[in-house]
Amino acid sequence: MAIENLGLEVRILSNLIYNKLNQLTMETENISIHQCWILQYLTENTDKEIYQKDIEQLFSIKRATANQMLRTLEAKGYIRRTLSADDARKNILTVTKEGIAACGHLKETLYQFLLKLHGDIPREELERFQATLHKLWRNIE
Repeated sequence: MAIENLGLEVRILSNLIYNKLNQLTMETENISIHQCWILQYLTENTDKEIYQKDIEQLFSIKRATANQMLRTLEAKGYIRRTLSADDARKNILTVTKEGIAACGHLKETLYQFLLKLHGDIPREELERFQATLHKLWRNIE
């Protein structure tokens, strides 16, 4: 394909990766890849008070979307919402032991996928590709 199709090629690759990641997380823990990323964030930040608003901003999602994703994680027992002592209108999001265990399963599944995705591409080539992606992002900001 010509360089003029770079945007299309990036979009196709993005869709392929996203769809495979979503398939894997659904098969592993029956949650979407976005819910997996939220769970991973909560697991890696247990020392912080995290609110739904933080999730909305970090992941650039709307309140209704965040609420639905968090409701599913809560129903599965992966997170807990507790009222903030400072503001009763806010809920602190806390990952549970079950959530930490699920996150561990998901990390291993996604790691195996990344090994397959990277295949025989040398690390240096992947690092150059990532650096180029970052340059493209900066160019359009």
